[in-house]
Amino acid sequence: MNDFDRRFEKSFSMVAFTANRHLLDHLRRLVMLVDMDIESAMLWGLVAHLSVAHEMRPGALPSDLLAPDGFLLGQPRPVRLADLVQVSGLPKETVRRKLEKLRAKGKLDRSEDGRWVALRSGVDEATYEFTRESVKRLLQTARVIENMLERARVD
Repeated sequence: MNDFDRRFEKSFSMVAFTANRHLLDHLRRLVMLVDMDIESAMLWGLVAHLSVAHEMRPGALPSDLLAPDGFLLGQPRPVRLADLVQVSGLPKETVRRKLEKLRAKGKLDRSEDGRWVALRSGVDEATYEFTRESVKRLLQTARVIENMLERARVD
């Protein structure tokens, strides 16, 4: 067992508590501040991620893929409903219904062949601020966990 594993084992309960507290707070804030249920938020994120995954080359730095405005360079590749069903694990009808609601909210659109793409305009001020605050909280949580692991006594 390496040093990290020994420290993790010694501090497991508080590391797990801290990580879970962060995740639960993140989900609570998502539902309240972005006004979206968890499954819809997951599907919105999956469409956004899957539509740009083809641009993520092995070894590339994320910054290599960004335009000056912070958005991804290149064109998103629309995502098939079947892929979203497979990746999400949700029933097809649930996925379809939630995608249509996201489309009505201006978060997604459909291509001519019926595939889904996230809209840049769907990132409104509330979503931007939620994400900004989420990153700050994630970094703080990571520092807390890192500190716990560094202080764990390894005999």
